[in-house]
Amino acid sequence: LAANLATMALNYTVGKKAYAAHDAELKAAIAQFQTASTLLQELITEDIAAYQALSELLKLPEPARLANPDYTATVVAAIRAPQPAAGLAAAILDRCHALLDKTNKFLIADLAVAAVYAHATVHASEFLVHINLSLLPNQSEAAAVRQNLTDLAQKADKTYETIRSHMLKTL
Repeated sequence: LAANLATMALNYTVGKKAYAAHDAELKAAIAQFQTASTLLQELITEDIAAYQALSELLKLPEPARLANPDYTATVVAAIRAPQPAAGLAAAILDRCHALLDKTNKFLIADLAVAAVYAHATVHASEFLVHINLSLLPNQSEAAAVRQNLTDLAQKADKTYETIRSHMLKTL
């Protein structure tokens, strides 16, 4: 949703005389947002499949679950889909920030809403990863993933706050 909304705002900006100096950057951003949208949709499909597989294993008693040769790979798959989604959402958020002064003034609020959605996606993905980290047999690996996500979320929070502050001054 974040990528599609940002694309919409930029599509109504490209080709406008007031923003002609930014056309190449806007067109590149549109292509990046479209790619991000496609990737995020693919990750949703992967997340659904991973959750279905993990859900079946979680119905087993713990000893049987841990002995299952597919268990670790299944847990990793359940983490692997939302983890890159957080990274993509953070990239969308960064791109929205970079485009604030290069977007049609009547659509800048739409770009800001795209940033809100991207920021929320970073944190939603963080939760979806965290819920499965305790299931990883290797807790040092889980700690590293947790720290990477914490760092990403903190960076996203700072970027979002910059966008929010800019928007509240602009509107």
